[in-house]
Parts: sequence; C-alpha cells; structure tokens
Amino acid sequence: MKHETATRTSGSTVVQVLAKGICPICTLVRVFQSELIERLRPDGVSAMCNFHAWAIAASAPALSAGKVFMEVLRRNGAGATGQDSHHLCDICLLVREHESTRLQEFRMEMRRKMFVEWLRNYGTVCRVHGEQLCKDLSGEQGGIIQAVMGHNEQELEAALTSFCLKAEHGEHDGGGVLGRAAEFVVAQRGLTR
Repeated sequence: MKHETATRTSGSTVVQVLAKGICPICTLVRVFQSELIERLRPDGVSAMCNFHAWAIAASAPALSAGKVFMEVLRRNGAGATGQDSHHLCDICLLVREHESTRLQEFRMEMRRKMFVEWLRNYGTVCRVHGEQLCKDLSGEQGGIIQAVMGHNEQELEAALTSFCLKAEHGEHDGGGVLGRAAEFVVAQRGLTR
C-alpha cells in the first residue's frame, strides 16, 4: 500500500507525546492511523478489514474514499469481500508495523534515567502495550512497567468507584473515567487487535 508519511503527531517521538493519564504508544499509533486514512491513495489498497473500511467511509476525503472503494471492487471482483483469509488488511499491517516501531522506541527510552523517573511519577501505559513492553524488557525495566500499570489500575479503580457511587444516585458527571478505563484495558479506541 502506498501512503504519504504522516506528519502531525505521528512524526513525534514517544518522549514528545508523554502526558499524564494517556498511553504514549496509543497516542502515536492512533494519530498515525488517522493520518494514514486521511491521506489514503487508491493504488496499493487490495484488502481492508471491516473497521478500516468504515473508517475510510467516515473519515477519508470523499474523492479519495470513493477511489479506494472503486479500486477494491475492481481488484476483487464480484462476490469478494475485499479481504481473504490469506491477506490481512493493508491498513492494519501498516498500523501494526508503526506500533512495533513505537514499542521499540519506548524500550530504548527506558535506558534513560529521566524517562524512567517521569514514567514512575506520572506515566500511563495501557495493559495492551504494557504487556508487550514487558515481554522484551529486562527484569528491572519490566518491573517498572508493571509498577506503572499497577499504579494506573489503582487510580482508575478509585475513580471508577467514585463514579459508580455518584451514578447510583443519578449523577453522571465524570464519565470521562469510562473512556480512560476502556483505554487502559484494551488500548485506545479504534486500534485494531
């Protein structure tokens, strides 16, 4: 699949997108995926998953989206879904490749003392990316990621407990905690697994 390089935040580094309460890997991958869809070109798109087909229909520029779908229709012929069991979605493949690069970058940053200190004090890592990071990190570094995830989980549990108590009394303010909980458990919305 041919695509233009995504430039807004996807050109940023893990360190540049660090923010309390947000998984930096999720942030970078989500922005990359969004920019990829916005700059989609019809040549090279031979298969797409359900999620990305609908994302293209909803988010890509109209002319680009129309041409992408026409190309998939022409390439696959009548009766084909645009995705067979032997070929993954072209966009999923690019997103996973980008995610892998960002996870490697995060692992490299774990060698820097200032990064580790910030992570210990303020960092957020979702379970999905935290578990992937821990697979390849040494004992101490993996322990740091586990501790960060444990701290994130405790904070979320306290916030969810408070939210549920309010909701039992008909008060629904603070529902943003539900989105934070969803990101922590399964990664940010729209990132395919």
